[in-house]
Amino acid sequence: MAAKRRIAFVANTSWSIYKFRLYLIERLLKDGLTIVVLAPRDAYTDSFEHLIGLTFIELRHFHGTQISPLADYRLYRELLHHYRTIRPHLIFHYTIKANIFGTMAAHRAGIPSISVITGLGYAIIRKGWLSRTVKLFYKNILPKSTETWVLNEDDKALLIREHLLPPGSLFVLPGEGVDTETFFPAPFQPGRKEIVFLFVGRMLRDKGVYEFVTAARQLHRQGLAVRCQLLGIFDENPAAIPRHQVEQWHREGVVSYLGHTDNVAATMEKADCIVLPSYQEGMPMSLLEGASMCKALIAADTPGCRSAVEDGINGYLCHEKDSEDLARKMMAYYRLSPTEKEKMGQAGRQKVLEQYTGEHITAIYLQKINTLAHSPVHPV
Repeated sequence: MAAKRRIAFVANTSWSIYKFRLYLIERLLKDGLTIVVLAPRDAYTDSFEHLIGLTFIELRHFHGTQISPLADYRLYRELLHHYRTIRPHLIFHYTIKANIFGTMAAHRAGIPSISVITGLGYAIIRKGWLSRTVKLFYKNILPKSTETWVLNEDDKALLIREHLLPPGSLFVLPGEGVDTETFFPAPFQPGRKEIVFLFVGRMLRDKGVYEFVTAARQLHRQGLAVRCQLLGIFDENPAAIPRHQVEQWHREGVVSYLGHTDNVAATMEKADCIVLPSYQEGMPMSLLEGASMCKALIAADTPGCRSAVEDGINGYLCHEKDSEDLARKMMAYYRLSPTEKEKMGQAGRQKVLEQYTGEHITAIYLQKINTLAHSPVHPV
């Protein structure tokens, strides 16, 4: 019976559970499943560990940015111990280290598991020893998963092209699921004195922050009535943008840095267009959440981003790493009539309702759980 099934979610932060999977978990609990979340404890753990039917297990050896064979071995042993103790019927792993060492532990324990690759981040798309190492791990470890999920067709094609995974083991999950009530319709309102372009994401080079700032400079030089805003956290990452750089842009008035908030919808409501010139995404939540609120989108024509944007319909696609083309697309939106702006936003909302709602994603998880929770795995 579904009510007796224990499903485990393993992530590198409690924040990612809160931000991307809480909607899903709450609905799985309502469906009668027992949920176990394994993650490091952080400020967001309290947001879900009290839920009836959910057990939280703190991971003490999960250090996402640390590269250490000893630490990684300790993480593997920690996960193996917990898997053998709680015996979940199916495990979902998220992020590189969970995908690698969690899959190893699940296979050793004889438990079916799914590796969810939410995006081929800098460790894959950048050249160098780290990329080679991760690819080697993926090639040798991920086939031990029952399935591997990606969030867009481009990532699936890359994994096949690099001979990292066979096509039959890959499944494309269309995003993490948008709560369309939280991200409610807030269509374009005529009569605004300024057009507000909002970037939502971590302060990373790979997210296209520099391109956004350069494009903002160009719009200001042309005397357009615009406000360009940055919303997001600073991250420990090789591609991180220094805080002092963002603060300098803010002082210059090129962009406004809004800091970080858990209530993204309140900030998006006041914007007109969501901009994400990212070099690579899985399925960018900021674009889908913005579209759900009837905001037009401008994004780079790159994996993940191009899945969310229909060029000329719900937004515009710009060339990758091209601030001039980004500025052209931002000006194209600026020059639309109020009616055209509203129509573009409404098209985005419709696209989310048809493809990317939380209900749609939850139904996929339930179908997969019903199919895979009893898949045989032979422990080694």
